Amino acid sequence: MNLIRTTLAITWKELQVTLGDRGLLAVLFLLPLIFSTLFSLSQQGALDEATGATALTVEVFVVNEDDGIYGAQVAEALKSMTVLEVEELASAGEADTRVGEGERTAAIIIPAGFSAGIDAYRPVSLKVVVDPVQQGFAGVVVGLASFAASPVSIQGELLEGTRTFLDEAGVLRDAPPELVRAVEAQTVGAIMAQLQEMRNRPPIAVASEGLVEPSEPLNLIDSFMPAFAVMFAFFLVGHIGQTFHKERDEGTFRRLLASPLSRASIVAGPMVAYMIVVVLQVVFLFGVGAGLFKLKLGDSLPGLLVVSLALGLVVSTFGLLLGVLARTGKQADTLGTLVAFVLPFISGIFPMNGVQPAYLSGGVLGTMGNYIPHMHAAEGYRLVMTGEGTVETVLAQVGFLLIFAVIFFVIASRRLRFD
Repeated sequence: MNLIRTTLAITWKELQVTLGDRGLLAVLFLLPLIFSTLFSLSQQGALDEATGATALTVEVFVVNEDDGIYGAQVAEALKSMTVLEVEELASAGEADTRVGEGERTAAIIIPAGFSAGIDAYRPVSLKVVVDPVQQGFAGVVVGLASFAASPVSIQGELLEGTRTFLDEAGVLRDAPPELVRAVEAQTVGAIMAQLQEMRNRPPIAVASEGLVEPSEPLNLIDSFMPAFAVMFAFFLVGHIGQTFHKERDEGTFRRLLASPLSRASIVAGPMVAYMIVVVLQVVFLFGVGAGLFKLKLGDSLPGLLVVSLALGLVVSTFGLLLGVLARTGKQADTLGTLVAFVLPFISGIFPMNGVQPAYLSGGVLGTMGNYIPHMHAAEGYRLVMTGEGTVETVLAQVGFLLIFAVIFFVIASRRLRFD
């Protein structure tokens, strides 16, 4: 009983710290909601067009004041969105005036220095001007602008992660600056090219010929919400790793070891806390999805809970492993962000162009997904939410997640040092 009480006490302390971090809460709870909604909207437009349905469109101005490649990429992404009717303008002043006159709902302005900021890993942002009469569309336009900028944001994270890795590894320490930049660019370019290839040529193609009229329209939120819930759950990994280094550097572990607490409580308490955070995240996302977007949850809420607990355990042990292996808290945070961005795509959990996750097509993504926990979590949710799974098939995915958790924990425990 004493072990349980001390574990719960540490769990409560860790929950208070984690839930008090507003920036982290925004990443875990709001970003996946925004991304899943916007991805669904962008894909739903093409689906509605194929089925003859009428899609909502928002009229906007786009002003690109940036002279770099990233600004151009964002502008092209905005123009390609079926939910936006875009008119390009040369100046932000003209866009501001014409939006104020009610010509269009909003203006999205890509500021000068946007590309330079991405390259230098500095905070950059888009500016959105909304017609005061149509403030109801402000959240939609801001979300669409964030979605359009997400690929270059990923590229910036990949570039910073690559720089950090090369710097920490020291493999190019004596190399000329030109060679270092070339290696960084080539590495990031290869990853982005693969992601773009997956986006442009998805493994699953949907054709409209000969389809039977569905009894109810397809809702793409059913595909995207679980995928983004899994993706953003792993954003905790970097936070856990960074927290591990912070508490070790500040001497928290030494003070805990000097107390009557057992090592089991010291390790288990934070792990339970992060499992609870993941469950809360999933409850929030699926609850909002079901309430606002008619997300289908299936007939087994206990099944969703079991998958979520297993996912939380994998996330917490993965974070512990990253904290043990990384040399610094900054490196743990950077590598955690890199992992959170890259692994979901190569595991095939996103439908890309269709209503089923890409890993179901087999091939390379299907094979790679078997060795990545994201796929098993996403498949567990899919089996429960679609009603296609049985107790045995869902528990099989949970079992795979538990195997990953055990592997991560065993490796971390062998390398774990409290001092």
